Amino acid sequence: MNETESQIAALGVYFDRDVAPVETFRGPQAVFRAQPGGYLEWLRPLGTIHCHQTERSAAFELERMGFAVVADVVGSFAQIIVFATKHREEVLYQVALATRLLREGGRLLVVAANGLGAPSLERRLMELLGSADAFSKHKCRVLVALKETARLNAPLRAQWEAAGAFRQVMEGGFFSAPGMFSWKAMDQGSKLLAAHLPSTLKGRGADLGAGYGVLSHALLSRCQGLEALTLIESEAKALEAARMNLTSSGYPAALDFIWADVTQGLPLRGLDFVVTNPPFHAGKGAVPWLGRCFIREALSALKVGGQLWFVANRRLPYEKDMEGIGLIQTVIEADGFKVIGAIKVRDA
Repeated sequence: MNETESQIAALGVYFDRDVAPVETFRGPQAVFRAQPGGYLEWLRPLGTIHCHQTERSAAFELERMGFAVVADVVGSFAQIIVFATKHREEVLYQVALATRLLREGGRLLVVAANGLGAPSLERRLMELLGSADAFSKHKCRVLVALKETARLNAPLRAQWEAAGAFRQVMEGGFFSAPGMFSWKAMDQGSKLLAAHLPSTLKGRGADLGAGYGVLSHALLSRCQGLEALTLIESEAKALEAARMNLTSSGYPAALDFIWADVTQGLPLRGLDFVVTNPPFHAGKGAVPWLGRCFIREALSALKVGGQLWFVANRRLPYEKDMEGIGLIQTVIEADGFKVIGAIKVRDA
């Protein structure tokens, strides 16, 4: 099992063994970074479930199971679950927000794999709420605490809320926040690609896996012939940041922002160009098929004669996936990356 699967399994075992009276936590339920899993069926009889999930593929699975997905959680709740991620500041932000949203005496459960810092989170939760219990299973901990306002460390909560909020980062004042890829600074691959995008790109294009808009910003600033640019991003928080970063700049090109998982296909065809820094990791493991999927979808979205510009780890042989479809040129290799430009010569 990966860390997410282990966390879901650990929470399921905890609920199977839970001895708290059902009536104690009856009422609205909320789950931050909700994941599809059997634990949701345990929650269903207690009250309306508010599933917070900003990553599109997980949100799609939750919707397929019949659960409504929300980007923002508001209201008063009897019980809140927080699934930990690798973004510590985001996790602490969600824990802090949960303590505001819980009713007095409400229960908070933080589910964290040991590899995601469960022991540290346990200490932090005790620091915030005064006490916490821990249940261990599947190399994870389910941390359990009740809201008692008199024992709550309010200054610490305010600190965690501030640390997880949108803020300006990098030169140029890009808005970003914990919970998105390379949120504090432009990653080396994107930086290399942004520096080598040609100013001659024009017409209609797309930025796949757009993040908070750094490549789109480079395009819009450099390419005077752009008519329309569509940003596709699976993380809704990053897409919101991209909207903040680009729509206030007065660019003449028409901008569109689509919350979508590129691996599930694109609603775009006949584009003049596509740019992308395709992912090749999921969690801690390398998953090269992700990058290949991005390149395949990019080529499908291009018209014949359209251009694809992307950056990749120099060891990944994405060029083989383009043989016979595009004229390929490696523009530069540096810092372990390569920038590739290609012209689509025929449909696959």
